[in-house]
Amino acid sequence: MRWVPFVILAYAAVLLQTTVTRALAFTAAGVGTIGPDLLALTAVFIAFYVRSWPDAMLAAWALGLMVDLTAVGSAGAETAVGPMAVAYALAAGLLFRVREAFFRERAVTQTLLAWAFCLLVHGAWVTAQSLLAVGAMSWSAYGRTLLQAIGLACYSAVLMPLVHFLLMKCQRWFLAAPVGPGGRTRR
Repeated sequence: MRWVPFVILAYAAVLLQTTVTRALAFTAAGVGTIGPDLLALTAVFIAFYVRSWPDAMLAAWALGLMVDLTAVGSAGAETAVGPMAVAYALAAGLLFRVREAFFRERAVTQTLLAWAFCLLVHGAWVTAQSLLAVGAMSWSAYGRTLLQAIGLACYSAVLMPLVHFLLMKCQRWFLAAPVGPGGRTRR
C-alpha cells in the first residue's frame, strides 16, 4: 500500500462524500434522507485488491474514522467517534479473508459485497449510536434509522461497479502491487 497517495485518495473521497453525494441524496417518505457512501465503496475496493490484511484493515479504519469525523450527529444529537472506524476495519478484514471465493471483476459480485459491507457497517453504527443516545431513541426511531441504513446500503451497492471501474483506472497510484485473480501479485 502506498500510504501518501492513499491519504490523497481518501481526502478526495471525503470531499466527494461531503459535496457531490449530497446532490445525489434523496428523501424517502417515512425513512429520511438516503445517499451513497463513497468511503465504504473505497474501503471495499481496497479490501478487494490490497496485498495484506493489516493494510486492508488500517486503510478501512482510516476511512471509517473520516466518516466518524464528518458525521453531523445521531439520534442523540452527538456523534460518537470510533464505532464507524471499528466497523469499517472489521468488515474490511472479513472481506479480505473471503475475497478469494468471489470473482472480484464481476459487477454482480461487487454490488453484493458492497451491499453486505455497507449493511454491516451502517447497521453497527446505527445500533451503537442508538445505544449511546441514552433515553433519546425509541424503537420506532431505531427501526426507521435502520431502514435508512438499508436504503443507504442498497444505493451504495448500485454505484459500486462505477466506483470500481474508476478506481481500477488509478489503482497503481495507491496500491503497491495489486493482487490479481487467483491471489497472485500482478507486475
